[in-house]
Amino acid sequence: MTLPPGFTGACDVHFDDHHTWSFSVDAPSRGSGGTKVEWPKRLRRFLEGASRVRVTSARRVIFDDEVAFGDGEGRVSLRDKHGVPFMVDKWGLLQHPFSGRDKAVVTELVELTEVVLQILREDCGIDAWMAFGTLLGAAREGGVIGHDSDVDLAYLSEASTPAEMALELYGMTRALRRRGLRVVTKSASFITVVFTASDGVIGSIDVYTTFYVGEYLHETATVRAPVPRSAVLPLTELEFEGRMLPAPADVDAMLAVSYGPGWRVPDPSFRHQPSNEIKHRFDAWFGSLMRQRREWESRLAESDDLNGSEFADWVLASTATDARIVDVGCGRGGDVLHWARAGRWVLGLDYARGSFRPAARVAKDEGLRAGFGQLNLLDLRSTWTRAAMVSRDAAPAHVVTARGLVEALDRDGRENFWNFVSMVVRGGGSLFLEGEAVGRARPAVDRADESGPRLRPVDPSDLIAAAERLGGRLIDSAGTTEAGLVLRTRSDRAVPARWRLAFAWGSTTESTGSRDD
Repeated sequence: MTLPPGFTGACDVHFDDHHTWSFSVDAPSRGSGGTKVEWPKRLRRFLEGASRVRVTSARRVIFDDEVAFGDGEGRVSLRDKHGVPFMVDKWGLLQHPFSGRDKAVVTELVELTEVVLQILREDCGIDAWMAFGTLLGAAREGGVIGHDSDVDLAYLSEASTPAEMALELYGMTRALRRRGLRVVTKSASFITVVFTASDGVIGSIDVYTTFYVGEYLHETATVRAPVPRSAVLPLTELEFEGRMLPAPADVDAMLAVSYGPGWRVPDPSFRHQPSNEIKHRFDAWFGSLMRQRREWESRLAESDDLNGSEFADWVLASTATDARIVDVGCGRGGDVLHWARAGRWVLGLDYARGSFRPAARVAKDEGLRAGFGQLNLLDLRSTWTRAAMVSRDAAPAHVVTARGLVEALDRDGRENFWNFVSMVVRGGGSLFLEGEAVGRARPAVDRADESGPRLRPVDPSDLIAAAERLGGRLIDSAGTTEAGLVLRTRSDRAVPARWRLAFAWGSTTESTGSRDD
């Protein structure tokens, strides 16, 4: 879109009276052509059809007219499968704002927030309080902010090291799970309680660790500033959606350090922009267990393909019928269904939440021996726990499969993948891999905006060496020569080359011979 020449300030964008996006222009454009603003990456694929587009800044209407996108057929739809509208949030992610959801959903979320606060207080001795956008809404409006989509809580840790803080947060996670709540660990200082709301959409309550180093208050990943302890404790209360919830002692000071002194003036486009020093510090201390997860979830949500692949046929032809297949990075679960329909017992695991739900429903309806679960290869605890659970299965042998996985993993993820494999096949088993060699890191899907998850160059010879270090022996390979040529070009224009590798541990799998020269 093009804004008037010299324009600066915050803008709200509405499609057919639905608030869809907010952004800010900090510097005026040069010349007379106006300021050009690109549509958010995650919104572009929905821009097909016609819509009344209204752009406002404060109370001034900058643009208000019917606009045709793409072929102009139909109306632009910005609703999910449940009919709930979504918007692009300040991070560029698709969220379901409170303004588009039923009031009953907000009530459910507040009631669950009270439960979380009670569990932390009674079971962990932790007094948490409203933080960030939730505290902002309570201070400004006495309730949720329309463009917000979750509840934020924080607590002050008195632990003396990041490791002790991580252990403290893991203890809180276990306490919440013992009470029947679903908890997602996103870093060693950030967890989320998730639930399915009455409108079918996932709701969430974020819990953040805050702590002091000297005079500096650290609020997970965004704030490192000199704030007196008297601004935090003793806790007070503020009204939030008709309930009195805990709040820090000096609300003004805590909001000012997060949103600036002008926090009382609404700005839907506001975005926390911590310095690189703060980001690097928190990453080194607590890491992140959710890198590119939203991107993979969005990518997989675009597909409804539940068919098996040629890779799945290769695995069937190369493994014993009584072996148990564990598909790591199963995605939508098409291969899992294919193997299960062939009479195999299969477990599909994936990082993306909910990606395999349609396949799980099919497996249940057809009575297949197929199960599904989460596996986060960025999280060593998740890796070891899941591997231990699989290893306990009384199967003659385990077959670990991974198609299109290793090139999607960063260094930590690959290391944990091999940790998983080593535990599962230690008593005898096999590993089947298929991947795509790329010259340079690039998006997993070719798009003009280059959005979405990324693939990284992987040399099959490195994978062979890693498997052999764990005691595996190569029993089959294909495409590795072509993959090596692509990798040596180091060009993002090189045509990707598909390769396959198979390894065996013990004597459970017979060699099928190498297909490479």
